[in-house]
Amino acid sequence: MKRLIVGGVRSSDGGFVMDYTIDLPSDIIDLVSPELYKTSYRNHIYWFGYKFKDEVSSKLRTEFIHYIKGLGVNKIEDHELTQFIEKPLGALDKQFNIYNIDCLVYPISNRSKLVNKIVQVTSSYTSRDKSVASYELVKQTPTEIAFDWNAFEADNAYDSNKYKQMCEYVNTQLIPKIKGLDYFSLANAVKPKYRKYIKDYLGFVTQADLERFAKVQGDNILIIDDINTSGATLDEILNVLNKVNHNSNIFIFTLLGNFM
Repeated sequence: MKRLIVGGVRSSDGGFVMDYTIDLPSDIIDLVSPELYKTSYRNHIYWFGYKFKDEVSSKLRTEFIHYIKGLGVNKIEDHELTQFIEKPLGALDKQFNIYNIDCLVYPISNRSKLVNKIVQVTSSYTSRDKSVASYELVKQTPTEIAFDWNAFEADNAYDSNKYKQMCEYVNTQLIPKIKGLDYFSLANAVKPKYRKYIKDYLGFVTQADLERFAKVQGDNILIIDDINTSGATLDEILNVLNKVNHNSNIFIFTLLGNFM
């Protein structure tokens, strides 16, 4: 039987304590109990397992994200990370039955192993006698990244002076900056208010994968991501999938997220 987290996560002496016995006011995130947070995202069912408490500072949020991604000085132990992931996935399995999933789709970052770990744990809830296809979406080269000017204009053109200034920033600073990068990170390279307009930065690993995914019309697809803040990455994943497959049932799970 899988051991599930029943307690809280607290900051302590520059690190974090994963307490599996009790919830305390000093916890920095709300754990899933008894149900996953559930909402809709672009007409798809969206679940996430954890969310930060409102009073938690942005600095502490960043430190914890780095902790579970293995990017900071302090890194979470593998068995603790597994337990942290298992709790919401166990709840999701009770609501949805992950056995029904035909395809997993997830973005891969060379700088984080967290998504891989979530995929690994998710796969343990699928039947061994059922073949579940997995599709990785990888970062495209920065020179291929595009900006959605139509959506940008629709959202911002009502204020002509501000819009003109924003356009100048995008043309003279943002786009040249992105095109000159060796490795693109949406969170690091783009201010939050511009992120939803950045397009074509994810793609299938190979043309064969794209063609194979295009044939899975009608299947149940689970998109997996680690952390959802602005929703920009989920937008991009859905854009990539919908270009080639409009007839599947898409569900979304992120480990740490927020309501849309």
